[in-house]
Amino acid sequence: MLSRQAIKLARLGNRQVGQTRLFGVAEDFKSAVDTRSMKVRDLPDGVPKLELYALYKQATVGDVNTDRPGYTDFFARTKWDAWEELGGKSQEWAMEQYIAKTDHLASASDDKGGDAAAAKQRKVWPHHKPHTGQMMPDDTFKGRVALVTGGGTGLGKGMATMLSKLGATVIISSRKKEVLDKTAAEITALTGNQVHGVPMNVRDGEMVKAAIDEMKTVCGLPDIVINNAAGNFIAPSERLSSNAFATIVDTVLNGSAYVTLELSKKLMEEDRGGVFLYTTTTYASTGSGFVLPSACAKAGIEIMIKSLGAEWGRYGFRFLGIAPGPIPTKGAFDRLDPTGRFETAMLDMIPANRAGKVEEMANLAAFLVSPYASWISGEIVTLDGGETVQNAGEFNQLRQVSEQEWNMMEAMIRDTNKKGST
Repeated sequence: MLSRQAIKLARLGNRQVGQTRLFGVAEDFKSAVDTRSMKVRDLPDGVPKLELYALYKQATVGDVNTDRPGYTDFFARTKWDAWEELGGKSQEWAMEQYIAKTDHLASASDDKGGDAAAAKQRKVWPHHKPHTGQMMPDDTFKGRVALVTGGGTGLGKGMATMLSKLGATVIISSRKKEVLDKTAAEITALTGNQVHGVPMNVRDGEMVKAAIDEMKTVCGLPDIVINNAAGNFIAPSERLSSNAFATIVDTVLNGSAYVTLELSKKLMEEDRGGVFLYTTTTYASTGSGFVLPSACAKAGIEIMIKSLGAEWGRYGFRFLGIAPGPIPTKGAFDRLDPTGRFETAMLDMIPANRAGKVEEMANLAAFLVSPYASWISGEIVTLDGGETVQNAGEFNQLRQVSEQEWNMMEAMIRDTNKKGST
């Protein structure tokens, strides 16, 4: 017969084993949540996704501890019901179930090639498919001189290439001469039209003046100007320093203003007008967290477009902007999505079901600065596959509701109306 001390020790040992096991399950659960939450989020709405939500809540909170949402909040009510059904189940059990079900989900996703394959399998309708060919005649800009700031890479390089294809003598500028020289030679070889690289730090007003004087000497003053030089990074606003904020605003807003003011004054002296196009962003008008300096600077750009469009039209100038949605380029996306983690979430927000192409931006830019758009000024054109309007209202999320769920909601609403009328 066991002594009381032996029984006590046995119970203590069992408790420690149980605690150790629970700790191990909790660690596995945390790892599963950290590594698989994006795949869970990307599941189509339905029973499997609802079960995982309920298991997560039971594992992290325990039994339901809130009141049931009202009839009008169908989504919250459905999720609450799924969680409530697990009442009495232990948190350890819920953790184990979540791990098991997401293990199956992870292996299924891996068999299909994961998120990358899912992105490739997205349906793109014929009217949403990109057309990357040249849009206008080869001689559209023959005899014209165009400047593209930030023209050595990314969107700027794409726009400079298109203008050169269409006959313009193109000047590209940025801070790095070696990048400019390489890009200028590459575009010249491709199009047969001379491209010049002129180093310019747009944050330095005096350097802008000197660079414009050099441009005039090399090939004449440009009367087509694409202000594309930019800078951006993601960060919580509470982590921003005054220097970080000023760096972005100096490049994006002040730099664009320096180039615009200096060039336009010189063109006025020669009794010439011109067209100025600016790369802005969709969140310049809506605002956005985690990119505060860029949002503020781009909002300033849009006001400059409208203000100068009103004031300087009498001098023969046009001012325009393009607000692009996500267009993957190596430089920008390395900073804004360094892990590639947000690509799937980004595409989920775009009705066209795809990201934009550099060539689409280049074609639109070429049209806006061309004679074909001579009656357009003071406008910002959104190029985002419908992203802005899709995210403009909370009811747009109802596109995720299935036919069965619509039937349930309709029945609930009718039932509520009947009760209210009696």
